[in-house]
Amino acid sequence: MPKQLKFLWLALVLPLMAQAATVQDKYKEGQDYRVLSSQVQTAAKKDQIEVAEVFWYGCPHCYTLEPIVDRWKPSLEKDTRFVRVPGYFGPNIWKTHAQLYYTLVTMIPDEKKLHEIHDSIFSEVQNRNNRLGDVDAMGDFLKKRYGIDPKQFASFYNSFGVLNLMNQGGAKVRGYQLTGVPALVVDGRYVIEPKVGLDNMPAVADFLIKKVREERAAKAKPQVKEESKAKS
Repeated sequence: MPKQLKFLWLALVLPLMAQAATVQDKYKEGQDYRVLSSQVQTAAKKDQIEVAEVFWYGCPHCYTLEPIVDRWKPSLEKDTRFVRVPGYFGPNIWKTHAQLYYTLVTMIPDEKKLHEIHDSIFSEVQNRNNRLGDVDAMGDFLKKRYGIDPKQFASFYNSFGVLNLMNQGGAKVRGYQLTGVPALVVDGRYVIEPKVGLDNMPAVADFLIKKVREERAAKAKPQVKEESKAKS
């Protein structure tokens, strides 16, 4: 290759390589996210990537993150499954609120309605200082605001199905090795916490979702080659 063309090629390619490296290194393990030593089982299908938002109704940072996440969710691609996981670390108000959330998930199949009530509970706790600390307070609030029968709510609240969801959710939170909330967890392996900035958490999640896609694609290539060899 003539020297002039070689220098021209380098002048074009090197900036692109630098840009690719910048994108690749934009977020760093241990600084912007951490990697769990053991993957936590997700509820996603095999071809899906789960993004879990861990929250507590009594957490002001979770309340601030909620509209940020709501604006971000529509940008997620079809292979990404978003779920909410109420965080709790013992038999306290955290656990009570987690049971409240799982009761609503069990009672209300309409996701739009569920989200409306979820937001309303956040506002009630954060803005009106109503702790919703027991079944009676929850039932009273839900009856006044949404016409939900308090007896029916209490029945679901103490049901086997809800307690089973509590056990599953509690195991997830323990597996995430969290010391607080909010958090975003990608693919049951990558944990993003508020130290990166609440506004920046979805951007780090996007980076990690892409990382998971690339990891899965790289893992699938040898398998495809082996299958091709077997057929030939």
